[in-house]
Amino acid sequence: MLYIKFTGGFLVRLERGEEVQSTLTRFLEAKGINAGMITGLGGIGNAELGFYDLPNRVYLRKLIPGNLELVNYSGNITLVEGKPFIHAHAVVSGQDYQAYSGHFFSATVTITGEFVIRPADWQVNRALDEASGLKLMDFPR
Repeated sequence: MLYIKFTGGFLVRLERGEEVQSTLTRFLEAKGINAGMITGLGGIGNAELGFYDLPNRVYLRKLIPGNLELVNYSGNITLVEGKPFIHAHAVVSGQDYQAYSGHFFSATVTITGEFVIRPADWQVNRALDEASGLKLMDFPR
């Protein structure tokens, strides 16, 4: 991973072989970033995306195999159990130009991963929401 700091945050480039979510999360931990927004694009492989099946309270996961374009990656950074947590969604496509989208679980960089991280000053934890079975942003009522 390579990065540069700029006035509004960081420009991060992930390199071949790096796993997207875990590498970005380690970067957040190293830099003490607990809140913000993250966007990205690049060339990845074997993306795992998800769709949340609310009635059954489970993510349906789909592996999109092969070399892919990471067309769009967009997410926020909050805290889960005191550690930075990236909640991201993505659109990926392959050689057939078919787009797949959903909750982003994982992928490995095959060419490059280019991300902009914009830290924020909010401090938001996630807590289990009984109605959905997910850890949602926990705001005072």
